[in-house]
Amino acid sequence: MFSLVALLIIFAAVIGSAAMVGILAYFLSRIRRLEGGMPGDQAPRQLTDQMDTMVEELMALQGEVNNLSERLDFTEKLLMTGDGEAEPGDS
Repeated sequence: MFSLVALLIIFAAVIGSAAMVGILAYFLSRIRRLEGGMPGDQAPRQLTDQMDTMVEELMALQGEVNNLSERLDFTEKLLMTGDGEAEPGDS
């Protein structure tokens, strides 16, 4: 049973990583599209604000991915050290 749980956790991490790559690619394509359509260095204020907002969202997503990675590491360590032992006080 332990190996099935570990495989499920690893599978979830891989799926989450793939989704994150997709989100990053989406934001990068939007940024490139916004930058490519600008005549010279005279970008309208609205597009600059949109880019700033997208960068903030990307940074927030990166923070969430870091938190999820830490949780995954903790869960893996917990599963590895569990060995089916009962906690003190459990009957």
